[in-house]
Amino acid sequence: MPVTPTGSEAMANVRRRFSRADAAERWHAMYAGQTERLEDENFRLRRDAAVAHVLTIVTPESQVLDLGCGAGPVISELRRHGIRTAGLDYSEDMLDNARARLRSLGIDDSGLLQGDCRHTPYPSAGFDVVVCLGVISYIEDYDPVLDEIERLLKPGGTALISFRSEHNPLFSDPVALGKRALRTLMTPLLGRRAPAPFEIGRFLDHREVTARIEARGLRYIDFIGIGFGPFRFAGRRLFSERQSIRISRWLDRLFSPRALHRPRRWLTDVSLWVYWKPGGS
Repeated sequence: MPVTPTGSEAMANVRRRFSRADAAERWHAMYAGQTERLEDENFRLRRDAAVAHVLTIVTPESQVLDLGCGAGPVISELRRHGIRTAGLDYSEDMLDNARARLRSLGIDDSGLLQGDCRHTPYPSAGFDVVVCLGVISYIEDYDPVLDEIERLLKPGGTALISFRSEHNPLFSDPVALGKRALRTLMTPLLGRRAPAPFEIGRFLDHREVTARIEARGLRYIDFIGIGFGPFRFAGRRLFSERQSIRISRWLDRLFSPRALHRPRRWLTDVSLWVYWKPGGS
């Protein structure tokens, strides 16, 4: 029977996951070039979508925080456009990669701090925009992260929060979807299944996440769904990475009309949600 790690053990696992001994260099390489993996493609598109949205709402006076800045894909692009952006991450190795990325672009590499996204050193209402991509998937109880985002935002400020959708793997595999549907029908007889043990990097249900965000008084502005697939049958991948990327891009065009906006919440891999903190002018 799998054992769920304690909070301190889980955070130690996160530190290892994003160390040079594990995945830090892969994340750095992912944003340094066009690697041929669907997952990498989706994360690069997530970066592009977040940066594009921020650029539409900031002014020269705006202060932006990249909460969980990782290897610096977002903060480097925002600073390249002259946006004042601070960054915080749990992994010092990832921060070293972020500083290296900034220096390679001839951009000031100061203002990046090592810290916990649940308890940051920044003052309340200090930022016009808080970008938090993927972080909540790596923390079992992510409510403190949402509390911190709400605290850090100025009235009238904007939060961009992303995670990977637990529905995408179901809709991308008819066998998995069929098993889930059958299990749901049998629940009155079999009883509810015990919750799965927490795993860092887990996929999340957008209905639960958005309910928690809105419980903090933040108001929904927009949703951006990114990436389709990979498509499988009974867990077996059907297409190569290159083919999967082409199919995902084709489906993105197919589901681009606004009328198909809501189905993207269920079908896409990466969910990027935009929220507004009431108040301000």
